Amino acid sequence: MGSSTISLGLGLGGGKSATSSGRPASGGAFPNQYSVSFDGSDDYLDCGSIVSSFSALSVSAWVNADSYGSFNVVASQYTSNVGGSFFLETVGSDMWFAVSTGSGYTGLAKYTAGLSTGSWYHVCGTWDGSTTKVYINGAIGSQNGSYTGSLGGSGVSFKVGSMLAGYWNGFIDEVAIFDSALSASDVSDIYGSGVPADLTSLSPVNWWRMGDNDGGTGTTITDQGSGGNDGTLTNGPTFSTDVPS
Repeated sequence: MGSSTISLGLGLGGGKSATSSGRPASGGAFPNQYSVSFDGSDDYLDCGSIVSSFSALSVSAWVNADSYGSFNVVASQYTSNVGGSFFLETVGSDMWFAVSTGSGYTGLAKYTAGLSTGSWYHVCGTWDGSTTKVYINGAIGSQNGSYTGSLGGSGVSFKVGSMLAGYWNGFIDEVAIFDSALSASDVSDIYGSGVPADLTSLSPVNWWRMGDNDGGTGTTITDQGSGGNDGTLTNGPTFSTDVPS
């Protein structure tokens, strides 16, 4: 499944592209050889319940969609009608990041410029304890949201590629969680003009490299952050050498 064309990050869906060879990003300075391919039907990465005690949050990932449905989920820790549940997803070809009040999405941030299929994008949602923001390729979205409270969903798994009946259709790579709201310059640095950056200096609580530390085999994605929450590939997602570069 999936396209073999990747964006070099020069704009939203309109940048130069190249055929992925699976080579290490940055010419080998920071190897990035694998992503995970999700079928948009039922598969996901289950990372356990991990963020309910955070007073601020950032969720970062690289994504490449085969198609955009009513909503495609990048990552979530979500329970219906529970305040503080959150998700990062596309709605149509727009990107949303939300922290839920339990009865609505006042904490909803949107990037509405529109995304293209077959291109890699860096996406990031941040929440500083009150304001939610969402970024695509280092640029902030046109709408911020507001949520004041604690994160919820204790006992609910953080999932990559799934929330309720929504699933991701395409590739996801370099997923990270931070217990702070990353600054605009931090997000820009992670984007790195289209080449994934080493996140070590930003001290991620969780960092799933989607195969690079696991040889692109098996069903476990090792957590390279400080949290030590390894993820389990569920219902058959597969490794791919289509990566952002």
